Amino acid sequence: MSVVTSVRESIGRSINRPVSYFAAEWERMAPRERRWVAVLAVAVVVVSAMLGTYFVFSNISDLEDGNTEIRKALAAIAKHRNEYLDAKARSAAQEARIGFEPPQLTADLEAAAREAQVQIDESTERPTTPAGRRYAQHDVDLKLRQVDLQSLSNFLRRVETGPRLIMFTHLSIKRRYSEADKLDVELTATAFERLKEDKAKKKADNKTDKVEGKDK
Repeated sequence: MSVVTSVRESIGRSINRPVSYFAAEWERMAPRERRWVAVLAVAVVVVSAMLGTYFVFSNISDLEDGNTEIRKALAAIAKHRNEYLDAKARSAAQEARIGFEPPQLTADLEAAAREAQVQIDESTERPTTPAGRRYAQHDVDLKLRQVDLQSLSNFLRRVETGPRLIMFTHLSIKRRYSEADKLDVELTATAFERLKEDKAKKKADNKTDKVEGKDK
């Protein structure tokens, strides 16, 4: 006798035992009990079929809803593609204006002031501070005295449209009572430096060491 035949007979005996048992029990049942068992079996089959159908259609509905959302998202992306590309181009242009070298903020401000015929009476450079993990922030406080509105506007425009990304994060204007058309102005000019990878990593490591030192 081969192994396959032996396995087949073993499986057949395993199946025949419960079948024979249920067949014997069925024969011992009264006709009324048989009807109840048959009705119960049919009910179980019907309920199982209904639940299976429900879950199948529910999954199909979920898939359809998911596909609808995906189509809407793709349509929105296609609709706003040009806006996204414009925003990406502007962001790349700003990144290029920031650069990897420390900004010559005071020199750029003085050059813009000469072009706008404005005199910077006082300038105070603040210590460099981190601006996230990739940038360092440079700030300079300025004071302009007896400047007219047109000259101030030209100075601000020349600074903010220059080759280096510089913005004014603080602006305080006071009118001079002795000269109605003259203003005293206090400003804070801010520029950023994009850190190189090794420099940014070193900065992050130093920050981690400080935190660990505090925990100890």
